[in-house]
Amino acid sequence: MLDSRLRTPATAKVASGNTLILTTAAPRPIGQAEVVSVAAADGRPAIAAVLDALSARDIRSVLIEGGGRVVASFIQAGAVDAIEWFRAPILLGGEGRPCVASLALAKLADAPKFRRLGVEPVGDDLWERYARA
Repeated sequence: MLDSRLRTPATAKVASGNTLILTTAAPRPIGQAEVVSVAAADGRPAIAAVLDALSARDIRSVLIEGGGRVVASFIQAGAVDAIEWFRAPILLGGEGRPCVASLALAKLADAPKFRRLGVEPVGDDLWERYARA
């Protein structure tokens, strides 16, 4: 779990089990979680430092479920091999939040490429699966 300023309360349920919290703040105990301070980039955990901390613990696969900036950071670092995307048949327009923040692409050819592996309905939603091309 990424928590830049280590705001997770010690009583949080996520900290009651086998949880790793990566932060740019000074570590402090939070429940039973392991709290590790990593280098920062723009006030957030640097993705290279996050990947190093995970690798040091022999963690080779993670689920990234976060805001658009977190997702964009991992994509920009080339650390996304697969995408599991759920889409609902609703439109939020400009009031919604982007699922991927700006990738600061100079040209379209620089966009990360993925190939679609499948699409399945899940109720009214669609579940799309992609792999890095």
